[in-house]
Amino acid sequence: MKVYYVLTVPIAIYFILDSKKIHPAYRLNLFKKYRLGLTMFLNKLRIPTGTSYKAHLAMALKIFETPPEVEGVILECGTWKGGSAANLSLVCKMTGRKLVIYDSFEGLPEKTEGDREADSYSVGEYAGTLDEVKSNIRKYGHIESCEFVQGWFSDTLPHLNRPVLIAFLDVDLEASLETCVRYIWNNLTEKGYIFIDEYIGLDYCSIFYSEKYWRTVFDRTPPGLIGAGVGLPLGEYYIGPFDEIDDHPIQHPNAGAYTRKDFSGHWTFYPPTLELPAADVAAISASSEPASVRAEN
Repeated sequence: MKVYYVLTVPIAIYFILDSKKIHPAYRLNLFKKYRLGLTMFLNKLRIPTGTSYKAHLAMALKIFETPPEVEGVILECGTWKGGSAANLSLVCKMTGRKLVIYDSFEGLPEKTEGDREADSYSVGEYAGTLDEVKSNIRKYGHIESCEFVQGWFSDTLPHLNRPVLIAFLDVDLEASLETCVRYIWNNLTEKGYIFIDEYIGLDYCSIFYSEKYWRTVFDRTPPGLIGAGVGLPLGEYYIGPFDEIDDHPIQHPNAGAYTRKDFSGHWTFYPPTLELPAADVAAISASSEPASVRAEN
């Protein structure tokens, strides 16, 4: 699997960055694509990171496909030692955007009651100091493209008030994910993206399909998530589920998953023979109506 991963680097770069939508203003020729992709791959080896260079390339593609006149920063929540940030900073340099990095720089926080993911981690795990992260980005990325916001997400993100083109959430915990989604979503541009790294856990991904959550917090239907459970199809071989990975030693999950502000992952077909509680029927009917109609009602 590791041999395959290395040997297919040139193929992965070519396929991931192949797009007719890449804006000509960035002058992204084949040489620049390969230079960026190979640098991202090497940075994966140089800086401790739990994310794949392929996921970084996928985010880069969405940035390159966005016209430069569309406002929006690139936002990263959870940076560890700065591996993904170094790669994203290179893309920001090429596109004239700003990378805003949110992190406690103290590792993971105390467990929040009800967080099902918290038992799998330790307080302080994945800690990287601000100096460490800056040093790594200075060596292998573009520090001038970066801003740093230090603190717990619950303290810093409520003050977010700027357009966000892409938010990369590598936050591990359910409580952290919810906080990020709640405060970032309304700041996304019209077709802004949220990418996540913890894409394997179906329970974790389910926030993007929860009709109750999206109706309660944003008064809209859920957006869904491309890549839920397996990651984006970026050249890996993985059937899953993850708790059976030891039975398939050369399989490996893919990389990243994402949603977009204008996406929909909402089920609306309920046959007449299916009996639902009256409250659920009313909620489904309301969420199926255009916002203007709901406002009039």
